[in-house]
Amino acid sequence: MKEKEYRTIAANIKKYRKLQNITQEKMAFELDLDPQYYSQLEQGRRHFTLERIMDCCGILNLRIEDIVPSPKENEKGKKELIEKIVKKLASATCRQLLLIDRLIDDISPYV
Repeated sequence: MKEKEYRTIAANIKKYRKLQNITQEKMAFELDLDPQYYSQLEQGRRHFTLERIMDCCGILNLRIEDIVPSPKENEKGKKELIEKIVKKLASATCRQLLLIDRLIDDISPYV
């Protein structure tokens, strides 16, 4: 992911947290994080992991696409993305493929 996307994710989480009147301290507690560390995440000084983004979605009752910026969809872009993913999958180990499959199952309810 690009730095701009990480900043957008952090800004979106902060925006929705504030809209729901949830403090940084409460979010940190819910995520089992140190409040200072959580503050650094929102400031963009550290990056949210996919797991943390999904946890934030659960806490804030949001879908992942509410938080993560998505590129504009078009058929050409979709085809290129599929080809790129297939190339990466072709070189993955069986263990990596199992983890990817699990990850897809885990994030499917959020997208």
